[in-house]
Amino acid sequence: MSRKIKLFSLIILQFTLSNIFAADVFNGREVYLRECMACHGAAGEGNMPGMPNFKEGQTLFKTDNALIDAIRDGKGIMPGFNGLLTDDDIRDVAAYIRTFL
Repeated sequence: MSRKIKLFSLIILQFTLSNIFAADVFNGREVYLRECMACHGAAGEGNMPGMPNFKEGQTLFKTDNALIDAIRDGKGIMPGFNGLLTDDDIRDVAAYIRTFL
């Protein structure tokens, strides 16, 4: 394989995996407990009607980008956190949610 193709492949792999490996689940936990727990429960069980139960996995089958978009832009009755949380915080919360399963 030529050097350019190898380099291009590595760059694509980096962008593909960047959301997974760049997240800080410890920060995600802190942000989740502060901003999300009231509605979604401390363990992701969903404290309010219509809230997803993260332990059942229906939300966890979504892509990282779908989770990040939902947190940033909101979904259903959930407000968006764009401008309230940093992009890093949003990515960290998405990574932390994945630990519930």
